[in-house]
This record gives sequence, C-alpha cells and structure tokens, in this order.
Amino acid sequence: ATSSLGTIATLPPLAQALLALSTLHFIYTFILSPLRANLPLLLEFTLTSVPSIDHAVPMTSAESSDDGIQNQNQTSPAPKPSSIHIKDPSSPNLIQCYDPATLQHIGTVPAMTAPDVHKLCQAASHAQKSWSRTSFAQRRLVLRTIQKYILAHQEDICRVC
Repeated sequence: ATSSLGTIATLPPLAQALLALSTLHFIYTFILSPLRANLPLLLEFTLTSVPSIDHAVPMTSAESSDDGIQNQNQTSPAPKPSSIHIKDPSSPNLIQCYDPATLQHIGTVPAMTAPDVHKLCQAASHAQKSWSRTSFAQRRLVLRTIQKYILAHQEDICRVC
C-alpha cells in the first residue's frame, strides 16, 4: 500500500500542478473567502459586549410551581371547558386567560376597548418609524441584547410557556 503523497509524486508534473491549484482553489473558495467575509461579524459577536436587560419580571406562584404536568400542583380537578368563562362578572375590565392544554388559569389581561387598541396601534406605528431609521448595527445590537436575555432566562420562559 502506497501513501497518497507517494501516489501524487508519481503523477506527471502538469497533473501535480493542477491538483495543487484545485486544492488551493477549494481552500480559498470554501474556507478562506467565507471566513474573510464574515470575520467582522465574528469579531463583533465575540468581542463586543452586549447590554443587559435588568427589568426582572417576577413569576406568579402558579407559574413558579407549575411543572408542566396537568393538575400536578392543583388540589381540585381541572375545570371542564364549559365551566370556563373568559369574562368574570366580578372583574368586567379583565379577561381571564387559561392554558388551552391543561385549562389551568394563567392570569388576567386588561379588556381593551377599540380606542385602547387604536392608541396601541398608533404607538406601534410611531415606534416602527423610529426603528426604520436605525442602522443594521443598531438593530443587530438590539437583537443580540434580546438573545442574551432569552438565554439567561430560558428556564423561566419555558416554564410559563
């Protein structure tokens, strides 16, 4: 059995030159060129610090004790779908939220009126205008900041989802 270097040495000089050029072309095309094109982003990703989001959102006791198994932490059986009411007469300004898989009560959200929704849509439109004036680098920093927060809080996020 001969080694591959021994086999290359037995090739005619023109074939050796073509093989060397093909190898260099492959290395440049598939390794060096992509590395060179992405090097600034790679350096930015590894060397630039990303701000932290210090806004802590505490979990409710139901969220922190929920292990994802239906009725594991509940003493009473899960309510029947027919007994769930989104509107609670004692709290007409709130909408009751339930986990559709377990029917566990998750919490409440404000019952918004049409003017409330319109006001939020205007705020979103205004925010989009200012976002559209940001640079790609600024948007990348925002997304990396969100990524850092998600990675730091992934267990809590999974628990409440």
